[in-house]
Amino acid sequence: MYEIRYVNKRIRRIAAAIVGGVSATVVSVFSIVAFLGRFVGTFTVSLDNANVALTLSEQSSFARRETFLHVDTLPVFGETTYLDLDDDEVIDNEETPYLYGGEVDPETGEVTRLNYFKYTFFVKNVGNVSARYQLRINIIDNQLSEGGDDISDTMRVMLYSNLGNGSAHNKTVYAKRAERNRQNPNRSNSIEDPDYEIERREPISITEDEAKAIGVPFPGYAEMFVSDTVIAMTSVDNFVVNEVMRYTLVMWLEGYDGNSIGHAPESAKIKIGVEINAYEN
Repeated sequence: MYEIRYVNKRIRRIAAAIVGGVSATVVSVFSIVAFLGRFVGTFTVSLDNANVALTLSEQSSFARRETFLHVDTLPVFGETTYLDLDDDEVIDNEETPYLYGGEVDPETGEVTRLNYFKYTFFVKNVGNVSARYQLRINIIDNQLSEGGDDISDTMRVMLYSNLGNGSAHNKTVYAKRAERNRQNPNRSNSIEDPDYEIERREPISITEDEAKAIGVPFPGYAEMFVSDTVIAMTSVDNFVVNEVMRYTLVMWLEGYDGNSIGHAPESAKIKIGVEINAYEN
């Protein structure tokens, strides 16, 4: 862990409540991730033909097989920073509970606030043929606060994806496109100039200059959301019979983001869903 207190910009914590929800279709149940307070996660599998079959589980042993997974409720969220997250071995681990990133009331033992949310799950090919599938993280709904604040402006989404349950912790961090390009801060990203290279990625947390100032490695830049409604898309090809993929989804509000407002985005709400669509390879 780095001593973030030495960085000039102060980390501000947000305590914001948000309402969760569940949406159901005829055959597929969509348990919707409602970020910041109440949390229900969407993990659905859509199959193209009878030979392809994937199953989901919170356990690498697949003692319980599911076609969808969900978390019912969560405490309110507060702002944190990537540099204060726990180590990969802790986060990307099925033994680590999803409330691990919380603050506990010493008297009651109750988790009163989450600094980050993590959820580890597994996908297994239980069909008769090799499969290919696409995992997509979607923004199902995004309601601004009464003051017009957008939760997605400071939200970070980190996805670990690794075969099996080994020691690898391959991960990618995603963030909304920056409001201004880094090559020229005075130019808005809304200005399209084919002769000018525009860098739109947000720093994962602190900037390169801040990292140099305190003598720590720069955490890098986050990949941009695919669109206003899609955070990330990743595909797996030649997913052979009985093969297992481990995923850990992590979400937090980044206190070093330039859009951090330092107070609760009252009435704001965002819902995130994870969808898996599988086909014959």
